[in-house]
Amino acid sequence: MTDLFQASAPLARGATLGDQVTEVLRHNVVSGAWPVGSMLPSETTLAQDLDVSRTVVREAVSRLKAEGMLSSQQGRGAFVSSDRPQMGFAIDKQDVESLRKLSHILELRMGLEIEAAAFAAERATDAHRAEIEAAADMFDNAETGASGVSEGVEADLRFHRAVSAATGNDYYLGLFNYLGASLRETMLAGRLKAVERGGNSRDAVAEHHDIAAAIAAGDSGLARDRMRLHLQLSGQRLLGNLRRIKASDA
Repeated sequence: MTDLFQASAPLARGATLGDQVTEVLRHNVVSGAWPVGSMLPSETTLAQDLDVSRTVVREAVSRLKAEGMLSSQQGRGAFVSSDRPQMGFAIDKQDVESLRKLSHILELRMGLEIEAAAFAAERATDAHRAEIEAAADMFDNAETGASGVSEGVEADLRFHRAVSAATGNDYYLGLFNYLGASLRETMLAGRLKAVERGGNSRDAVAEHHDIAAAIAAGDSGLARDRMRLHLQLSGQRLLGNLRRIKASDA
């Protein structure tokens, strides 16, 4: 990390990388370092300065857009729209740690992504379909065992992000980025537990390819059904693994 992180307020214990980047960007806005109306540095510049991936930067920007602090201008980048966050939709880290609330978050994700898959089947361009298939292949080719868990989670998120992007609706993509950032650490913990138990942390390989095939075929009904099944199964796997973690910690 660079000195940019040291300029922000102290972070809560257990803050994720996404939390840290979000706090840095928020601090730069609130402090006036980036005044209202100014354009943020590019994703590439921020990623280099903060020593993180562009994906982490993108998700932090999405969080601040949800707070009303940033906005986008097509073809130009992100701009500061307000130095005071609006009270709006938010998922607290403690919500993700509660199995009951996490199950509700996963239900929200289903409502979002099932319809996203249907819209993707109807609207995806050749470039969208190629990205969806590439993400499915990346997930398929991730290393097995504990060493491949992080790679697998990133490939999983890339796949679902690609489906959201294929809707052609920026609101779908922005909300998915927010949910993905909120769920990343929980997904990592759950899949590590699966590996410890001798399971496959990439059980969704075939499910991803089935969704990709339905979208490629332009079959919105099938894409919707396959995404529903996948999210039901992946939610059951995640919650089951997290219950085992809590039981072993008790």
